[in-house]
Amino acid sequence: MKSNLEQAKQFRKAYNIGNSRDVNVMSYQRGLIIEEFKEFLEAEGMLFRRNTKIHADCLKELGDLVYVCYQYAVNMGWDLDEALARIHESNLSKLDDDGMPIKREDGKVLKGPNYKEPNLEDLI
Repeated sequence: MKSNLEQAKQFRKAYNIGNSRDVNVMSYQRGLIIEEFKEFLEAEGMLFRRNTKIHADCLKELGDLVYVCYQYAVNMGWDLDEALARIHESNLSKLDDDGMPIKREDGKVLKGPNYKEPNLEDLI
């Protein structure tokens, strides 16, 4: 199975979509992300109905959102797979000295004493 990054590259090649940092191209791709995010929010708002078809629609919209994010990354020449791996490692470094998460009252995980920010500069 191809990685998400490889799939994004395959899509761009199949549809003859070149990479460009032109402001209009980036704006168009940003618009696709916004459009897919709105579609995800609409689908997610229906999950209270607990219907398999509605849940599948929400999953599809979430997948579409990730897909256009990968398209944006490929256009920019960024390795989003590697970036996500590093962000994952960084997120795991938020645990406290006992390996426990530190959470805010609303459940958001906070940065612990061992937190290490991901280094992504070499991916640019």
